Amino acid sequence: SLEDQIDSLPREDNAYGLIHNDFHPYNFMIDGDTITVFDFDDCIYGWYTLDIAIAAAHAVWWGGPGEDRKSKNEFARRFLDDFLAGYFKHHQLDSHWIQRIPLFMDYRNICSFFWWLQDWDGDERKLNDFQKNAITEAVKIIADGRSFDGCEIEM
Repeated sequence: SLEDQIDSLPREDNAYGLIHNDFHPYNFMIDGDTITVFDFDDCIYGWYTLDIAIAAAHAVWWGGPGEDRKSKNEFARRFLDDFLAGYFKHHQLDSHWIQRIPLFMDYRNICSFFWWLQDWDGDERKLNDFQKNAITEAVKIIADGRSFDGCEIEM
């Protein structure tokens, strides 16, 4: 249903185009005031909001200060406020696209869950406790129709 909802969104020129589709800390370098982005092998035509949401989802995974949902949601909001301040210096998005960032973050989390499982043969004995817990929690979140950590913010 999430894919159907996203697929029904308009592909407006100012909101849809070529995106990186994998913007996270291992795909850019900072040298002084210069940011260099690399690893463009996942580029697609998609919504600019998706690219922003991917950066936010990764920021929550790797930069969140706490493990509880409240801390992750607060961190996501702070990250996005700062990220968007820089983003808007180069490209403006209508507010209805900004409001969809949590939706696209949730989409990225679900896609990542399946990406992590793509090479898994289903033998749970090969998983460590962290992996087992992560899979169990992700399945519960998806089954309950809840958003992932960091995605419950309102923009």
